[in-house]
Amino acid sequence: MTPQVLVVIATFVIAAVLTWAILAFFFGKQRQTSGTMHDGMQTATITVKGGYSPANIAIQAGVPTTLTFDRQEEGECTSHVVFSDLGLDTFLPGHERTDVNLPALEPGMYSFACGMNMVHGSVTVLPADQNAQQTTTNTSERSAQVAAKQHHTNDSTKTTTSHASATATLGSNALNSEQRASEERRKEIAQLTRLVIVGAIFTLPVFVATMLHMVNHTWVPAWMVNPWLQAVLITPVMFYSGAPIHRVGWPALLHRSPDMNSLVALGSTAAYVYSLLICIAPNIMPAGSRKPYFESVGVIITLVLLGRLLESRAREGTGKAVQSLIKLRPRTAHTIDQNTLDQGQQAWSNPNNARDIDIDQLTSGAIIVVRAGERIPTDGIVLAGSAHIDESMITGESRPVQRTTAETVTGATILLDGALAVQATHVGEDTVLAQIITMVSKAQATKAPVQQLADKISRIFVPVVFVIAVWTFAVWFALGPDPRLAHALVTAVSVLIIACPCALGLATPLSVTAAMGIGATNGVLVTSAKALEQARHIRTVVFDKTGTITRGVIDANADFSKPSYDDDPIKEGSKEAIAALHQAGVRTVMLSGDKAEVAERIATEVGIDTVIAQVKPDGKAYWIERLQNERDQRHAENELVAMVGDGINDAPALAQADLGLAIGTGTDVAMQSADVTLMSGDLRGVLRTINLSHATMRNVRENLIWALGYNVIGIPVAAGLLYPFTGWLLSPMIAGAAMALSSVCLVLNANRLHRARISGETVSTTSGRNHEAGGSDGLHHEASTGKPRVIIDTRISQDSTESSHGSMPHTASNGVEHSHHTTHEDHHHNHKEHNMNMESSTDASTAIDPVCGMSVSVGEGTLSKEFDGKTYYFCSEHCASSFEKEPHNFVH
Repeated sequence: MTPQVLVVIATFVIAAVLTWAILAFFFGKQRQTSGTMHDGMQTATITVKGGYSPANIAIQAGVPTTLTFDRQEEGECTSHVVFSDLGLDTFLPGHERTDVNLPALEPGMYSFACGMNMVHGSVTVLPADQNAQQTTTNTSERSAQVAAKQHHTNDSTKTTTSHASATATLGSNALNSEQRASEERRKEIAQLTRLVIVGAIFTLPVFVATMLHMVNHTWVPAWMVNPWLQAVLITPVMFYSGAPIHRVGWPALLHRSPDMNSLVALGSTAAYVYSLLICIAPNIMPAGSRKPYFESVGVIITLVLLGRLLESRAREGTGKAVQSLIKLRPRTAHTIDQNTLDQGQQAWSNPNNARDIDIDQLTSGAIIVVRAGERIPTDGIVLAGSAHIDESMITGESRPVQRTTAETVTGATILLDGALAVQATHVGEDTVLAQIITMVSKAQATKAPVQQLADKISRIFVPVVFVIAVWTFAVWFALGPDPRLAHALVTAVSVLIIACPCALGLATPLSVTAAMGIGATNGVLVTSAKALEQARHIRTVVFDKTGTITRGVIDANADFSKPSYDDDPIKEGSKEAIAALHQAGVRTVMLSGDKAEVAERIATEVGIDTVIAQVKPDGKAYWIERLQNERDQRHAENELVAMVGDGINDAPALAQADLGLAIGTGTDVAMQSADVTLMSGDLRGVLRTINLSHATMRNVRENLIWALGYNVIGIPVAAGLLYPFTGWLLSPMIAGAAMALSSVCLVLNANRLHRARISGETVSTTSGRNHEAGGSDGLHHEASTGKPRVIIDTRISQDSTESSHGSMPHTASNGVEHSHHTTHEDHHHNHKEHNMNMESSTDASTAIDPVCGMSVSVGEGTLSKEFDGKTYYFCSEHCASSFEKEPHNFVH
């Protein structure tokens, strides 16, 4: 066996051992640290320095927990800790301790990560009867059913969860958190700018001299390419400019959560040590492998820092919508006393009679004066005066509204003319503006389902890159051309440097962050990334009538104890929104407790397809479920059913729907049950929601394609894949430049969302929608006929089992149908009554479905079956099939 063969074998054996060691280190079982119980509260301290230590915490179920994050570093990456399962995003100031309070959680695993989705940890909640000292890592992720249960939870649970999002001892509200995060980002930008300048000053002479010497060695004096001089110039770049990279990268390796900093730290250190050995003992290296790579070290570190600087500046753009909302908040308020108000407008509008105070000192009940051109300091009720107000920053509607005595006004809106005396009703975190910012911040902390694949890849990405680098070095050293060692070093370092795990981690969050803010400035508040992703799949929109399609104005002659809405006017934009939905192939349904005649008239006026009238107060959720069941029977689970409502009785339906959209002018209960809040109350907000979803997911797809494509192409090229064909190896400097710009490209692409058109006029993308979206159930009614299909809800009782029987009635010949339901258990008991009424019902062109008890219009095309000399009619093929299998169960 020749020495060369022995070298090859030894190299591959060492590579295999290193591969095993890498995989065992990063993917081996990790210990969990148990929380400490004290006075009914669990506590644990997590050090944040290049990762989380400990990264896995075990606590007991049913007991509140306080996690103290001791952040011993600065920078953008770990400045936030995000619990996506809880919708919790907490700012962690550098070199400070921050408490994050979690409510009593049910058993399962709750992951948390840094704001850039690169550093990960988990909280494992063990059952109460299980020893909290257990150190297992086999706890699986909570099931989708748990998440769904949380979505449909009651208001008290939601309040508890919201408390979990207000958790920092340093002032946890969204306003302060966002302001402090912006301040830390500005400090980081200043520091990065300084480091880039230092790196460029010391690197540029080495880089220029080396490049010129490679072109023509006579162009550069020998002393300028002296390795010792290069070492002197590059050492400050390595240890001063590169300090933030090494301070984070090496601890991250030790914590088994390596990131981009780890790759750059390892690659630059390998090149620096190799070059330093060339200076100290060049003869220990093979001939042809005695060239130092100091210029590569300097260029890599400087370019990485430059890329991070550009990324930090660009990232300000993704959150600028929330920042702009914060800037809307006035800093001062003009206050007056009651006596001044009582003296009349001349007195209270006089600037000399007002006293200016800081907005943070304003209390509920205080009387403030707002003049033309000023922003209203806080939410309140008008005591005197009249004015036109621009509420576009809250509702997204550009048309001014008039406000006068006894009407409410919203903080941060602009007084266009006149003057108002306003009594503050909500201040600080209780204002609409603060709640919007909190809702957006909480939504930005959630994860879209599309991010799951990227998360799985990013968790194994860096260890896989290490393995690729090891084998790249081994193959080049064992089998490559001379100089083998130099080629092996260059390719291995290039692999480490060009890989960009941040691109995968940032692809979705950047777009979601930008989109949430854009939605907020357009009057669309989305509560989660999942809702934002799913909105583009809406195929059916169910509208409440009163207060949603109409203005909710009670008839003038109505009894106050029994209000009626027969003459309720249509809201502006309702007709246009429904027409645009029709054009996009989305079917529309209206649920109303009103009489059929009134509901039909409203539906005809706005162009609704199907009306379900005389719905009981508790019946709306039932009809949403019926629509979902019909959809599922057609195996069209991706065709989502959305509900738009505003009242307390709409809350169950909003929770039942695949996507609930609440009118912002409605009740708090409805908004708490919804996935989206339309601040203006204009139904064109539904179109904006769908358009925002389309624009966001298009942007996410572009980011994911770029992130995956860049790494899939870049890493093989860096490993030398093109060398056999071109004789060309990728320089580590070029690899550093490519990696530095990869994340910047993602941020810039996410910022393109700010130019996206999310108008309320049309739906921008239909994704193949068509007017046959309703399927075989016949629910869809062509808007062009001008006549909606009317169904009258005359159900006797409501039970969850009834949704499994039958589907919506078929179209009636006279346009009106009666839906008379019983529960499954009542079928046999009521069959005699149904049969007794059948003949008379048939004379009136209706019959009773013997399976579900629904009134069926008898006409051409109505499903029917013959049995025992009689004809029976059915509302759907499902009921007809059930009857045909066992007719004796339904007929006596």
